[in-house]
Amino acid sequence: MTLDFSWAGEKGCVSLFPNPEFHLENVPAGAKSVSLTLTQGVREMGGEELPLPRNGILPAGTFRTFAPCNPGVYQWTAQAKSATGEVLSEARKARYYPSDEVAEHKP
Repeated sequence: MTLDFSWAGEKGCVSLFPNPEFHLENVPAGAKSVSLTLTQGVREMGGEELPLPRNGILPAGTFRTFAPCNPGVYQWTAQAKSATGEVLSEARKARYYPSDEVAEHKP
C-alpha cells in the first residue's frame, strides 16, 4: 500500500489543523477502514480512523490534528484495517513543512 499527500496550500498554526487530501493506492482487499496518524519525531499530533473511501482519496478537511505549526518533518502513517480491526497493511509518508519536500521515513 502507498500513501501520498501534499502540504501545498495548507496553512499551519491553527488550533486544530484540517488534514490535507490523502491518496491511498494498492490497498489490500478486505480493508474496510483506514487509521491515519500524524507524528513529528516521537511526538504524536493526532489522527483518526475512518471508513476507507472506495476511490482511495480522503478529502482535505475530513478530520483535524494538532499540527503542523513549526517548520520541520512531519510524518503521516496509514493503516488499512479489516472489518474486525486487523491491520492488513501500513504505509508512511514524511514531508518537510511548509516546503512539501519528501523527507526520509522515520521509524
